[in-house]
Amino acid sequence: MLRILHASDLHLTSGPDREYGLEVLRELVCLANSRQADFLLLCGDLFDSFKDLKENSLLNSVRQEVQLLRAGCRALYIPGNHEDIGRGPKDRLSSFDLGRLELMTDAAAACGGKTLETPEAEFICVPHSSDYSGYRKWQLPPKAPGRARLLLMHGTSSAVYRGPDQEEQQAGVIPDSLFAWLEADYAALGHVHSARETLIGGTLAVYCGSARVWRKWEDGPRKAVFFETEGGKIGARQDLFIKAAGEYRYFTLPVNPDSSILPTAMRELLEKCPAPYRDYIVVRFSGLVEDANALAGLKSVVEGVLRAKNPRRLELLSDQVEIFGGLADNALAKQFLEKLDSRRPAEDSPEMPRWVAARQQGLAALAGDLE
Repeated sequence: MLRILHASDLHLTSGPDREYGLEVLRELVCLANSRQADFLLLCGDLFDSFKDLKENSLLNSVRQEVQLLRAGCRALYIPGNHEDIGRGPKDRLSSFDLGRLELMTDAAAACGGKTLETPEAEFICVPHSSDYSGYRKWQLPPKAPGRARLLLMHGTSSAVYRGPDQEEQQAGVIPDSLFAWLEADYAALGHVHSARETLIGGTLAVYCGSARVWRKWEDGPRKAVFFETEGGKIGARQDLFIKAAGEYRYFTLPVNPDSSILPTAMRELLEKCPAPYRDYIVVRFSGLVEDANALAGLKSVVEGVLRAKNPRRLELLSDQVEIFGGLADNALAKQFLEKLDSRRPAEDSPEMPRWVAARQQGLAALAGDLE
């Protein structure tokens, strides 16, 4: 039996998120050790760019973290499309000392990667390519009976991910027929930052999602996927959530004409991020207000409350707030807000965007009547 942990898209960087990324890697190593994993699969975009990879201090820190894997665990690493960013024609990833990270590339192989055979499983490792259409020419050994075949790839499978997303469009497209051709039992995929999976023929194709929050709109907890192989079969899988990664959290705060906000809205925001030590929080104010200075004061108060919770990153946006004098004292505006605010849906409700739009449009119409 083999125990395997599948992760991808850490986007380690020498920039401001350096320590954050290394903490996520450290937790992945701890998860692998706690589950007595035999393999840690890192399926591309371990580094945010080639420049980050060749930065000596960062690479040394990565080696130190991976060195903490238990003696029986191997870390298999395939490059993704981000390792190609800034890489010159003569630059070789193989020229770097990666320590216990096993770079599974082979320039002489048609697929660009190495294969690895154990008594329990076969690993076919395919680094990122802009074109996978020639996969039928890959010279690979036939699948051995009684052994699970695991495929490591980095790219976009339209059968699993249907987008659209600008980032996902920047990688090679994996043909659906490739999985059956390679007779893979499990495809450990990287590149798509949202977790999802599907059965393609006899292959369970799995995107575990990005191991950390790399950008806005990457909702939900970050995770790695743990599974076992036994007797040539893929066993049950378990999502292992990565606490160090935190979450991306987006909130809309409707602002009243006098630059006040609903207490229930602020209370709900605070309840949804009780301990956001690693969270990326974005708060967008919306509405019509009378006084720009009062709005600035409100933003300062909200920022102080949220910064006291020590989030990893905090953004306060007021691009959906318009300044219009005379609205705060308008009786119709007060009645409109009183009735609408009493019907405010929960922040995560699908009705919330429509409610915000109705509030904004109603106030705009009332403001137009005052002109």
